[in-house]
Amino acid sequence: MRRTPAQSALLGVLVLLACGYLALPFVWLVGASLSTENEFRVGRAFPAHPTLESYLPYSPFRSTVEPPAGELRETNLVLGLEVARGFVPAVANSLLIAFSVTLINLLFGSLAAYGLARIHTRGNVGLLFFYLISRSIPAVALMIPMYLMVQGAGLLDHPLAVILAHSTFTLPFTIWLLKGYFQTVPVDLERAARVDGCSRLRALSRVFLPVTAPALVAAGIFSFIFSWGEFLYALLFTTRYARPVTVLISDFISEIDIPFPLVAAGGVLAVLLPVFLAFLFQRFIVRGIGGAVTG
Repeated sequence: MRRTPAQSALLGVLVLLACGYLALPFVWLVGASLSTENEFRVGRAFPAHPTLESYLPYSPFRSTVEPPAGELRETNLVLGLEVARGFVPAVANSLLIAFSVTLINLLFGSLAAYGLARIHTRGNVGLLFFYLISRSIPAVALMIPMYLMVQGAGLLDHPLAVILAHSTFTLPFTIWLLKGYFQTVPVDLERAARVDGCSRLRALSRVFLPVTAPALVAAGIFSFIFSWGEFLYALLFTTRYARPVTVLISDFISEIDIPFPLVAAGGVLAVLLPVFLAFLFQRFIVRGIGGAVTG
């Protein structure tokens, strides 16, 4: 059924309103990060004279934590600048954790999804529901047992503890997503590869997985974004050396009056990479999810 021009216009307006509603907090955060402390206190929606002064403390080339020249010297920034100095190591920890979780999801998730999509047994449905139920358990309910396990293994304040925790919550979604997409791939492709002398594993790596690249990219991006933004278990398992960027930014919450533009600059820097990846691979994400739903 074709839409009338009025329906199309209404749909376009609703889409613009939804996009504006979702983008407004981030736009406000960017505006706050470009403001001076005085402009932010006045309540300007966007600074009249944008400045990058609040981003300077996050630079990896700053070897000291002295307050920058200008207006920010008038406030107590010792704690804020100490937090900003640890931003680069925290980003490195977040990258290590997020990339590791992504690789684990793509490796084990693709193998599990391929087995469920191609090898039909009586236990397939039970396994899928087990994955679904395990994903629906609230993260708070598992905090104490997982903390005791990590403590007993001696992994507190180690990136491996966060990697394992994040993989526990992302693998079920990855398996469901990939399994649905894998079912849309014709079996004849693998049969042709087997006729040419490929083993099942070689046919999977050389023929099957390249065809399913959109689903793999979508699953990888979702795993990366979840791991990058997860806060609860990162806070629970890390204390100093393995802290990711989400835990570091929470250190701004203190009794000391830290200028909000400095806090906003940290928030903008923390979300840049996930936003960039989402825009860069949006075509693959849409194709991967669409194929998984139809599968």
